[in-house]
Amino acid sequence: MSEKEKQLLNPNPGVCVPWDVKLEEVGDFPGNEEIVKKEWEKLDDFAYNFIWFWVQR
Repeated sequence: MSEKEKQLLNPNPGVCVPWDVKLEEVGDFPGNEEIVKKEWEKLDDFAYNFIWFWVQR
């Protein structure tokens, strides 16, 4: 099993898809990566909390 598959199967707590995995999917892009990373992490956090909320109901 590759490292990417391990990350997807067992990400850190509070994370659905880690930034490193998403960056591999997207590839290199021009611009400030930190801005995109920050927004991705906010979106990912929202998705995690949304799923957690519905699972706990």
